[in-house]
Amino acid sequence: MEKKKLPHNQGQALMEFVLGLMVIFSFYFFFIRMSTLFAIANYVHYATFMAARAYSSGSLGPDERQLRAKEVLDATVTGKFKSLISSKPESVIIGDGPYYQESGMLDFWNQGVAFPFKAKLSLHPFTPKGKSIEMDLVSESWMPTHATINECEAQKRAMGAATGVSGVTAVEWDNGC
Repeated sequence: MEKKKLPHNQGQALMEFVLGLMVIFSFYFFFIRMSTLFAIANYVHYATFMAARAYSSGSLGPDERQLRAKEVLDATVTGKFKSLISSKPESVIIGDGPYYQESGMLDFWNQGVAFPFKAKLSLHPFTPKGKSIEMDLVSESWMPTHATINECEAQKRAMGAATGVSGVTAVEWDNGC
């Protein structure tokens, strides 16, 4: 019994291989891009933490604290990774967070930095502009704000007056002063 060949089936294996390879490469590039986005998001979160830390450290006043935090963000994140993330500097929150409540204590919680940014995720590297998936992400870091230098000096003077020791602080403690 003789097998009959079907006409016009030349190159079928090549086409199946090429189509299968395209699917495999699409998933490969997707996971590479997603891994890169995770690494960049981790870096952005660390930069946000460092800016919040710069904000929380004692200084002369809130304006100087905001300037310090903005300088850290500008040096680490602003304008970098333009092909994968985008941000608007005016949307960055530096200072009081959404749950901030001032109290009589010298350290207030929920002060720091929120850095919103958009991440672009695509299935393959040849995705046309505007066709990638855009994710709205926010990196936040809130921590206690320590007393300013002026507040520390006033507290030391008050402690000296209360203990009867003038010019010298009788008790020191680690509260950021």
